Amino acid sequence: MASQEDKDFMTRFVVVLSVLVLLAAVFFLAARLLSVAQRTAVPDDLATAAQARVEERIRPIGRVATAEDVEEDAAENGEPARRSASDIYRAVCAACHDTGAADAPLKGDEGVWADRLGQGLDTVVQHAIDGIGAMPARGGDASLSDEEVRASVVYLLEESGQTVENGAPEAVAEAEPEVDAEAEPAAEAEAAEVVAGDPAAGQAKFGTCIACHGAKGEGMGIFPKLAGHTAEEIVDLLTRYRAGETVGPNTPLMAPQAVTLSDEDIANLAAYIETL
Repeated sequence: MASQEDKDFMTRFVVVLSVLVLLAAVFFLAARLLSVAQRTAVPDDLATAAQARVEERIRPIGRVATAEDVEEDAAENGEPARRSASDIYRAVCAACHDTGAADAPLKGDEGVWADRLGQGLDTVVQHAIDGIGAMPARGGDASLSDEEVRASVVYLLEESGQTVENGAPEAVAEAEPEVDAEAEPAAEAEAAEVVAGDPAAGQAKFGTCIACHGAKGEGMGIFPKLAGHTAEEIVDLLTRYRAGETVGPNTPLMAPQAVTLSDEDIANLAAYIETL
């Protein structure tokens, strides 16, 4: 009986030992396979680098780029996007020059812009850069470069029927006004006649002066006080500005405004200012 029990124990022991050996062999083989797989696997960064090298070798030499592509590339590189003259005009200038707001000269008014261009392109551009009348410097967009301002001015002039042969800076010498001594008495007589203007019409015209000289002609900043001046003094000043004379430090600002005034406009303005 004891002998049979011993045999059964030995049988069970052998079976258990065989199972354990089999499991150990399976685990060993699995570990070996995992080790081999880890050694042969390509790291992600190496695979990415290899893919990049392949794409670099097969990339075309050139490509067709649209304006939008150029702007996107510039934005990605941290560079400011390049704007066309027409884009700048629509974004910055059109609000006034398409509507006449703040008495801005309208785009398309050939006569007005011919007078402006008659001062020289550099002068017109400099007025746009520095600001003139109710228009702020660079049209209110301080981010515009001098070249962008020049391009938008040239665009506006050409859209207004003017021929701008060269948008590059000019070198134009200013001619000294010639004084005819014999004509002076006649000019003074003409000025005396012009003084008799219409204050009501002058008040309407004075709207373009308020931004600089104040609603009551009290003066603002570098712009002088007008109230208290006689009509004759105002006529004399505006006539000299219109003739291109250098009257004072504000001549570059006043001359472009005066050149658009008729004798009647000057008389009316003078008559109104005298009442302030």
